[in-house]
Amino acid sequence: MKLNDKILKLRRQAGMSQEQAAERLNVSRQALSRWENGTAQPAANNIAELGRLFGVTTDYLLNDEDQSDEGIPAMVQTKRDPDILRANLIKIAIIAQASALNVAIQPIAQGVNPHLVGLCKTVVLLAASIWMACNIRYETDPVQRAKNAKIELLYCCIQAAAALFAYFTKLYFTGMLLLMVICGIYLLKINPRYMNRRLTK
Repeated sequence: MKLNDKILKLRRQAGMSQEQAAERLNVSRQALSRWENGTAQPAANNIAELGRLFGVTTDYLLNDEDQSDEGIPAMVQTKRDPDILRANLIKIAIIAQASALNVAIQPIAQGVNPHLVGLCKTVVLLAASIWMACNIRYETDPVQRAKNAKIELLYCCIQAAAALFAYFTKLYFTGMLLLMVICGIYLLKINPRYMNRRLTK
């Protein structure tokens, strides 16, 4: 297997886009594309960086006669672990924020201190919202990060509108369903398609 084929295969196994891999390697996406197409060869320092990024030896990368995956250390598989953990934390944060918003709109039972309950609801909702917003830091591309911030702000405004509708109309069950549907669309459709978040299983 030639070097360009190995780079392409390793990048795909790591679940990275060309932009993500190029940024980690401190090269342009066009340079990485040329390496993968075989129209250009990476320099020696780039070979070392490729090895570190994908968890393989430089011998594996440079040995064209190696056709198997035996030269790929188990590290390549564990490279995905942080991405899987990060993806799951993003999922949990989004679900936690929607759940906290649902709890916040529910009526307060009689005989309970409304100020204390209101404070608790506010603290939980604020904590979940901050956690969800902090997930933006995982996006390394500044343009994508700015786009994600705008999408997430729009999502929060839509969720807030749905919550206020349920609260003032006292349609709590309808509001809960509405919040769940909006959260599901955001999590399963918007995140992977527009926000560069591959919600790995």
